[in-house]
Amino acid sequence: MNMGLKVKMGACLLGMALGTVGVTQATTATGFVHVEQIDGVWWFISPTGEKFISMGVNHIEPHLWLAPYNKQATLDRYGNDMVDENGRFDTSSEGAEKWINRQVEICDDLHFNTFGKHTHESIDDALYRDQVYYMASFKTAPTAYWREQAGEGPLPDVFAPGFRDFVEIRAEEVCAAHKDSPNMLGYMYTDIPNWIMPKYQRRAVKEEVMVYPWVNAMLRQGVTTPGKQRWIKLLQDRYSTPEEAATVWGLPVSADYGITWEQMARLFTWFKPADLKKADADMVAFMEQIANQWYRIHYEAIKKRDAHHLIFGDKSMVESYRKFLVPALRQYVDVVVIQAYNPFSKDAPTTDWIYEEIGKPIFNGDGSFANIRPNQTKYKVKGWWTGAKSIEEVARMYKTSLEDMMAKPYMIGWHHCGCMEQWDTAARGDVDSNETGFMDPFENYHTVFTDVIRDTNARVNKLHEAAK
Repeated sequence: MNMGLKVKMGACLLGMALGTVGVTQATTATGFVHVEQIDGVWWFISPTGEKFISMGVNHIEPHLWLAPYNKQATLDRYGNDMVDENGRFDTSSEGAEKWINRQVEICDDLHFNTFGKHTHESIDDALYRDQVYYMASFKTAPTAYWREQAGEGPLPDVFAPGFRDFVEIRAEEVCAAHKDSPNMLGYMYTDIPNWIMPKYQRRAVKEEVMVYPWVNAMLRQGVTTPGKQRWIKLLQDRYSTPEEAATVWGLPVSADYGITWEQMARLFTWFKPADLKKADADMVAFMEQIANQWYRIHYEAIKKRDAHHLIFGDKSMVESYRKFLVPALRQYVDVVVIQAYNPFSKDAPTTDWIYEEIGKPIFNGDGSFANIRPNQTKYKVKGWWTGAKSIEEVARMYKTSLEDMMAKPYMIGWHHCGCMEQWDTAARGDVDSNETGFMDPFENYHTVFTDVIRDTNARVNKLHEAAK
């Protein structure tokens, strides 16, 4: 690595990169990033004690630079060794190092200070961990709908001892890699877990009742599994007799012998309840237990090995937050992470509710606005549904949303969904849509947008100082 750049950017927490987003007066210095509420306003606090807002970029991913239309230009810029003999990205190459250093420079120029969750796992974090803030990904189960669509699964039985053992093993591995890093913001789990089916999924499967995928997974388990046994125990606590519970759930009850809890545990026919209101209340109660178990196991496994860094938990869609998540989030996360593509004014009532219920700071870990550009007509682009018809509108929405966010004392960051514009012929990423970006595939800025980003990001701390 260019040692001059590494030293300069390694000191970014003291001045360079973070200074560009308005480092303010020092507070408690712990040597690690943490959060504090100061005069009623929440902040990230740097290892050296300065208040800051995490302004991040997502989707620093090699395939966006190595697509059919820009691969040669990328290799000409950074070196042919950026890919190996099979044409695949080589994170150990000098070209990869030059490429990452340039992305750090771009972030610094635009007053971004964080590589977000969607920094591709093929990139060795040693290339950037001393230069910018970053997130540690702690993945233990394919709980997102997009992973289910890709054929991954099943949802885990969080009550099974084997799952706890697996989380412990993963924690040992992940914490060992990051526990001593001062620039690591904290640990994040699933990318948009499917707590409750979104409307488009409900339409696809024609379901409006059994809309809690994790409950459905537990109900399909066998009689001896911990998850199925926990479900039966919940019903025992909520109903005076097994017949009463069976009637709600539309299960067959023998006129001669009734039904027992043991018989109910053997059944897989739970999917057409008779009393929808009571059945939904049962499922919500079970989801609270599932969420509590999920978050508690992860929290305890991490804190046992790393007492210093923040726990973010999952990055959940802003509209998926429900009451059943509140108890677990109050106890087992330090910062609440949302994913939201709406203008912030539209989501503010929801984030107000989240903060009132949980009392923890919030940041948008993934969101953007976009207009569909000429080379994106097949797959469109993330954020197109927000209605922008031009890059000028995208820029205005960025500015307004960031200003509105910073006016909330609990909002402490925004990680922008995309940096490089993706075209239809590129390899797909996590979903079948193009990434949006503030630069084209050849690293040319969309200056109408980047001028606004640079100006607004530079004012972010001053904006947040005025939050009420």
